[in-house]
Amino acid sequence: MERTEPGVTSAERPAEVIGAVANALELLQLFSEGPSIQVSTASKRLGLSRSTVHRLLNTLTVYGYVVHEASTRVYRPGPVLASIGLVAVKSSDLRTVGQAALAKLAGETDETVQLSVLRGSEIMCIDSIESTRSVRIGSRLGWTLPAHATAAGRALLAELSDAEVMAVFPNETIAKAGGVPEVRRIDLLAQLELVRARRYATNFGESEPDVSAVGVVIRDRQDRARAALSVTAPRSRGDEQWMRATGRIAVAIADEFAGVIA
Repeated sequence: MERTEPGVTSAERPAEVIGAVANALELLQLFSEGPSIQVSTASKRLGLSRSTVHRLLNTLTVYGYVVHEASTRVYRPGPVLASIGLVAVKSSDLRTVGQAALAKLAGETDETVQLSVLRGSEIMCIDSIESTRSVRIGSRLGWTLPAHATAAGRALLAELSDAEVMAVFPNETIAKAGGVPEVRRIDLLAQLELVRARRYATNFGESEPDVSAVGVVIRDRQDRARAALSVTAPRSRGDEQWMRATGRIAVAIADEFAGVIA
């Protein structure tokens, strides 16, 4: 008998629950545990046959809730799922404060700026303002990117303890994702220690070859890091001097807006 969650079988579901819908929703909930889903892993976690999981994922792919990455045979959140997440945060205080902070950061740097949140081992961009320059980095609104290879992601990961970071990345080597090469977890931990010391994170062509970025966290009234502000620029002008200057600006703006979010 198929199991819907540990200790619960399909026969124990309330009569009004539609089994196929419940299975699809539980499948989507697995994204809260990591950035991707494999058919074999989902089959074991949900107690469903591989063929059932495969059909569910194919259906969700058709409707845009997930996308299939053929090279690695995994499924990742699709544009529809990302859009639903964006709707959920649009009315939040984080969104309002984030927009104000982004506007000031964009005004002082004249580069494209992003507001991102951490989702497991990835970040999702929930707001963006593009630079007015003719050569600029485009908006990443709705994008999900590997947290360990981005300035915003590193800024947020640096808020975690080493033990928490190792729980997010349980393997000693963080596997290749998209165009991001594999890295050693020990090297990431060393980078995060530097971020904690200087209060901003950098990315010099590690998530995207032609992009430089600086990221800082924005804190709420309980001094918790709720999101990251990042400034992105073409590498042609995003050199080390630019990063240091932009890092100082970003830290000052993050301090100005610290404690505004409820």
